[in-house]
Amino acid sequence: MGHRPPAPKVRYIDQVIGEETHGIDFGYFGGAFRNQEAEVVHIMDLNPLLGESTKDSTRVAEAKSFVETLQEQRTALVQTILDSTPADDAAQQILNEATETFIVLDNHTPTPDASRTVVVPHAHFRSRFFGYPRAHEVAGRLLCVARSELSRSAEGPLKVFSVTDTPELSLRVVGDEDPALEQLIPRAVRRAGGSVSARTELLSDAELVREIDAAEFVILPQVTSLEDMTLLYLALSLDRPVMLPESELARELGAEVGPGWINCFDGPVTAEGIDQLVAQARALPRSVRPDLDARDPEVIARRYAEVYRAAAKSVTR
Repeated sequence: MGHRPPAPKVRYIDQVIGEETHGIDFGYFGGAFRNQEAEVVHIMDLNPLLGESTKDSTRVAEAKSFVETLQEQRTALVQTILDSTPADDAAQQILNEATETFIVLDNHTPTPDASRTVVVPHAHFRSRFFGYPRAHEVAGRLLCVARSELSRSAEGPLKVFSVTDTPELSLRVVGDEDPALEQLIPRAVRRAGGSVSARTELLSDAELVREIDAAEFVILPQVTSLEDMTLLYLALSLDRPVMLPESELARELGAEVGPGWINCFDGPVTAEGIDQLVAQARALPRSVRPDLDARDPEVIARRYAEVYRAAAKSVTR
């Protein structure tokens, strides 16, 4: 498995290891791989594996060395592929050729080889936050949130919010400090007359849960990275409707979770689009909770275990 430094927030690895994943010993590594006993190595980001160099020749050499090590040890390689995975990177292509199984989190992510690909949906987080302090919903609050690169998510809403027409609407921007927003946040606060607020700091899961709880809607202007998807399913797990760009994934997810929970922008975020989605979401009859039954964490963890066992068997047979 990839490196798992301790941190007070959910990570991809938390979906992989279930309470009932028996018979599999998990280990974690960062940097060079030297585990002689592993039957399967699962990666989702090749950059920590290949080191800090940005030179193509160095990255290609590191990728070849890694693949040779796996082949010598008869270790199967499993990769999780995201929309953000670089398809034209030479080092990535070397790993792709050596990969036994690709994992994607939905039916719409491009994959290097469909015949070697399995879909394992993103798990929900409902059971993870039992006992956490919760917050009361603030009517009209739109939450724009990101773990990193906050400007990628917040820049659009901050620029247009002051000209929205919906009464009693407010915008809350939450995430790590981002230099790109140093001037934009104060400007948006001045323009909106107190209906814009921001919290730019590293948040634990406990604080993030409280921020999402306090929102009426969560805005995700982009859903391309694993971090974006984690926030999407965290919001749904906490029973908060989401606004996000229109896509096949969004339409499919909307059909899965039920009406009113997934609300799509038709293009970039605009003031008119925000007003329309708020009115639309409030008017739609919505179930008490979104339907996330197909994303039970223990079921998802067992799916990963099945992938690992099949990959190990294919290499050793």
